[in-house]
Amino acid sequence: MDQDIPQKPYYTIGEVSRITGVRAHVLRYWESAGKILRPTRRRSRHRLYRPADIQLIFEIKRLREEEKLTLAAMRRQLRRSPGSQAYSPPPPPQALGNEALALLHSIRRELLALKELLE
Repeated sequence: MDQDIPQKPYYTIGEVSRITGVRAHVLRYWESAGKILRPTRRRSRHRLYRPADIQLIFEIKRLREEEKLTLAAMRRQLRRSPGSQAYSPPPPPQALGNEALALLHSIRRELLALKELLE
């Protein structure tokens, strides 16, 4: 999220619309027909979006605009990625500590051995 977004636990649909550039009726559509968004609701049934929901909206917007995906394809794509968050590449090996790097190497060796057994 950008630095100019106010940090608070919940946002109204109007605030989310202004922050993300996605109109409120589109957000409601993604919630009802798309079954992608699930904002929490007040007793008055007003939608409340968390910061994680805003990140998800940015990802949905990216999938729609850049990859030209349909709602069904977006659902599948978001289901594949754990936590429904955007993909972040792993840290470079230099950023890992020696212990973590050694652990990753041993895991890799074990996985390669399992692969050989299965083939």
